[in-house]
Amino acid sequence: MPPPPNIDPLLLAGNPAAFEELVRQYQPYAYSLAVRMLCDEQEAEDAVQEAFINVWRSIDRYDPSVRFTTWLYRIVTNLCLDHLRARRRRNWISFSRTGNEEGAAEIRADGSPSDLASTEDLISIIRTLSSGLPETQQTVFVLRDLQDLSIREVCSITGLSEGSVKTNLHYARRKIRDHLVHEYGVKGAS
Repeated sequence: MPPPPNIDPLLLAGNPAAFEELVRQYQPYAYSLAVRMLCDEQEAEDAVQEAFINVWRSIDRYDPSVRFTTWLYRIVTNLCLDHLRARRRRNWISFSRTGNEEGAAEIRADGSPSDLASTEDLISIIRTLSSGLPETQQTVFVLRDLQDLSIREVCSITGLSEGSVKTNLHYARRKIRDHLVHEYGVKGAS
């Protein structure tokens, strides 16, 4: 990730061209996070657009002592969590109307474990499995393992303590590993 530009909030607040450049530079990173959290490209695009609207509206509250990417990731993460909560509410209403109380359907491998040889397939399965984790575990897992942020950055974005981040990450990894081994027959995941 390139170093954050020297952001002058007053300049950005009144300069659409400077803001457009900021969006152009950071949109791929924001989208990457959103699509990994939401597992839905269209919903991720919506969340990122909403995030940059929030950035534009609140740039005067940006604290330059915090990395811009940390601030942006916090905004994107919170919006993704809002989208996930809304999705769960819609699913709950939908399931309660149909009488299906089980919740989201589990994904299953269509072929044999050898079909998972492709790294892309495995990554896709891990992303899907991460979407079934409890909210905090999912957030920590996506930020740390899928976005490759440091524990310190995850703490800053989520507001969780280092111990809480590590604990949630441990449980998330264990749940995903268990699914990979038991449901997909992925060897070496244990």
